[in-house]
Amino acid sequence: MNKGVLQVSVPFVIYFNNYNPKQRKNTMWLGCLLCVASPIGGAYAKTPYQLVICLGPLYGIGAGMLFAPSMSFIAEWFDKRKSLAYGFMSGMGGLSGAILPPIFEVCLDRYGHKATLIGMAIAVFILTAFGLFFVTSRVPDDNPPKPKRSDFDFLRKPLFWVLLTATAAQGLAHYMPSLYLPSYAIDMGLLSAQGSLLVSLINLAQAIGQPLQGLLADSRESFYPPMIISTFGSGLETFLIWGFSHNLWSLAIYSFLYGGTAGGYAVLVPRFATGIVGNDKNKEQSLLIFGILMAMRGSAIFASGFIVATQLDESAKVTSGYGAYKWLRVIIYTGSIMIVATLGALGFFIRPTWTFGRKPKETELVGETSEVGMR
Repeated sequence: MNKGVLQVSVPFVIYFNNYNPKQRKNTMWLGCLLCVASPIGGAYAKTPYQLVICLGPLYGIGAGMLFAPSMSFIAEWFDKRKSLAYGFMSGMGGLSGAILPPIFEVCLDRYGHKATLIGMAIAVFILTAFGLFFVTSRVPDDNPPKPKRSDFDFLRKPLFWVLLTATAAQGLAHYMPSLYLPSYAIDMGLLSAQGSLLVSLINLAQAIGQPLQGLLADSRESFYPPMIISTFGSGLETFLIWGFSHNLWSLAIYSFLYGGTAGGYAVLVPRFATGIVGNDKNKEQSLLIFGILMAMRGSAIFASGFIVATQLDESAKVTSGYGAYKWLRVIIYTGSIMIVATLGALGFFIRPTWTFGRKPKETELVGETSEVGMR
């Protein structure tokens, strides 16, 4: 849940910071405090509902307030290697996802949930606060732009809607292996710890694959080849490997390959935004588009859990056939949606200058009392 909330909050934080760049650092400090308050609140939660609120939406909002300004700073400091920089930043998240679960499991068994969550809060504050002291702007923040109607003229571009649809499709399938591989492994007769290992492998491969995908995207004028590798590749892996996997080694191979390919999609989203704008000059609009694409992806992640729940029959018999029968629909869903996301590559044939209708008149939004809809 917190990952979905994080992504949904991004465009709102970016829009605020675009026109208040001096507040970016303050926004990150506030996000840090929310991420610290989240596990502390969870430690003292009395009901499951309180625990979910603290570790879900609260942590997600705080993480979004850390993440969104970070993307603004990356856009300032990196030009030709922007995707690589974002790949390393995202890859660190994957690395923590591979390392932290075993640590949390040991701490929970030895110290209990209260001490573990308080320890998590202390670690988050120390590491995040230390990093924030080194975050600085590359350019002066003295003359921020003012909001204009043209900030949203990308809504009239076919390329935006094609890439938005592809990003939503990718989000609908991306986390399915991470969510269901542990249960699938147990049905295959594996231990619960081995199922958790598969998720760690996905995260580890993501930590490796995201910088490599970013490097590939930066080394080419077009981001569509790595996009196809990420979507079509992960869909093909799901059909050809997951469906036939009935032991630890085959599932481990699938987990590593899937994490390395599917995880790279998120690194490409900033390139999508730049491609929609058509140049690197309008940084504020590129960041806003990036935020909207991420919000759509986060919304799709929310929806995916409910959709797949309708495809899984917990009472179904486990067989030795493809997908163990019980998991057949989940595998078909994941592979098919990932391949559908590949259709976003059709954007290669759409120019960023193409728009629907006629161009609206340039008008500042500040102090405007008339209607603000598109004409």
